[in-house]
Amino acid sequence: MQWLDTLTFWHWMVLGAVLIVIELLAPGIWFLWLGIGSMATGLVVLILADITWQIQAVIFSGFSVVSIIIGRMIMRHTKQSEDHPMLNRRVEQYVGKTFALENDTKLGYGEVRIGDSVWRVQLTDPSMQITAGTQVIVTGVDGATLKVDPETG
Repeated sequence: MQWLDTLTFWHWMVLGAVLIVIELLAPGIWFLWLGIGSMATGLVVLILADITWQIQAVIFSGFSVVSIIIGRMIMRHTKQSEDHPMLNRRVEQYVGKTFALENDTKLGYGEVRIGDSVWRVQLTDPSMQITAGTQVIVTGVDGATLKVDPETG
């Protein structure tokens, strides 16, 4: 382990650059903060030239932990809200809404028209029969099938 005694400023800077390049090639947000910790360690080694490799490792660990914590705080505050949170879950936006049945239910299934689309609905109680025009409330979703109950009141 004699090679560790020769760690210099440049070793830490090169390690930091390599970690940042790894982050660019395989993004995951972890290598960036470790690269920043490595570069900060390189600056400390440059300023305080005669530091043992053990102390350098402790400094690197400390800077890395601090940069990860700061990075997580930054990412939490800059997280953008979704413009359209239901974009790929269109059917879920209908839960809790009321629609009129297009036709009589058969074996617990029927259809409702929502906008320009016709959706398949399934009664939560399949033994129940409901006639066309009855208002039903969407209580859940199973794939592209809406789970419904007759509206009461």
